[in-house]
Amino acid sequence: MNHTSLEIFRVVAEELSIVKAAKRLGRVQSNITTRIQLLEEELDALLFIRENKKLRLSPQGKQFLVYTKKILGLAQEARQCLHPTVPTGTLALGTMESTAASRLAEPLVAFSQSCPEATLSLCTLPTRPLIAKVLQSELDCALVSLPVGKDGDIESPESLAWQPLFMEELVLVLPVGMNLIHNLRDISEGHLAAFPQGCTYRDIATALLSKMAGNGKQIRIQEVGSYHAMLACVASGAYMCMLPESVLRLLQMPEGLTVLPAGSAVTQLVWRKEFSSPALDKLRQILQNHSNLAA
Repeated sequence: MNHTSLEIFRVVAEELSIVKAAKRLGRVQSNITTRIQLLEEELDALLFIRENKKLRLSPQGKQFLVYTKKILGLAQEARQCLHPTVPTGTLALGTMESTAASRLAEPLVAFSQSCPEATLSLCTLPTRPLIAKVLQSELDCALVSLPVGKDGDIESPESLAWQPLFMEELVLVLPVGMNLIHNLRDISEGHLAAFPQGCTYRDIATALLSKMAGNGKQIRIQEVGSYHAMLACVASGAYMCMLPESVLRLLQMPEGLTVLPAGSAVTQLVWRKEFSSPALDKLRQILQNHSNLAA
């Protein structure tokens, strides 16, 4: 079991296709197939289930993938520590969809220009899945909106460091049928279009609507995968949605919808306390330069 075999396994596990993995890695398909077979023999475990020429990870494969990503991540850290002042290698960044849309364009250009020997990979997910991936070393860092506890303190795992960067003003968008409502206190029902569970903005909206609708009333939630889909749900007349004002400015707003202020939330960059690299340091500096919070 060597670094190359682990990298091949990781790519095949992500693509679930020998053909796509071979193209991505620049290798012939027979080489990929042989490497996976040898790895399975060495581990004495079936990593993939092959059905009708399709691949899916076996339960053992899913477990091994978690460790594979950790090992590859540590190997990357080890290489970087030998060159402590030069940003090199790959920095795996996760981000909320909203932050990617409204905050990252200029910082990522600046990172690319100032760190030509480093590569930044990007994935978008809600806050809780992003935090889980950082804790599992599948991501080096992530832009999230950490939840706030009842005492007003930020809730963050002890093993994570975090840096506040952006203050987001949240708005609740109401459908045409609720155009007479001009105050959050006047909302008596709560049908919401939102991202899947794990999204901090969804949690904020659900808590707000539950309070407005009264005790005992269920909040009906339509899960969607994008802010465009959220606005489409609102335009249909059946749902409300909550999103940052910075994102709303980027979208085409349907006519007749009502927008109400709904509080604020802070976006933070989080990373494992034991993780450090010149690339992360440079990214932190660039993001701080673009922050709308006082240093």
